[in-house]
Amino acid sequence: MNSLHDPYLTTVKRSFDEQRIIERKKRLKIKQKKEIKESYFSKKINLNQILDLPEGLQEIIFFLFFIFIPYSVGLFFSIIAHLNIRCFASHNFSEFLFFWTIGYEFLASILLTFLIQQSFIYRQDKV
Repeated sequence: MNSLHDPYLTTVKRSFDEQRIIERKKRLKIKQKKEIKESYFSKKINLNQILDLPEGLQEIIFFLFFIFIPYSVGLFFSIIAHLNIRCFASHNFSEFLFFWTIGYEFLASILLTFLIQQSFIYRQDKV
């Protein structure tokens, strides 16, 4: 009997070839997953790991941070810069909002600069 034309042997060879192809595809997928680099901006940030706050008071504390940290930075910045608030008093606006806006913009620019710097550092560490 000729082994080249044996249908059973051909079926077994084909089955082994298909298994090798499936295993090769699995190894390739695993290798591609390892090669995919995690983006800095896709990282998950959990504030509970950074700040240890009580469970029920988290929203209240974050709201107070959002109000008072920019205000205090704006007040500090205006004291250092010797801003004359009296010249703006004719426009009937709140000094609190004025200081808060200055502080918010100042903190936002510092935070954006820090994020851009960290993204470059993160990218260099991954290469």
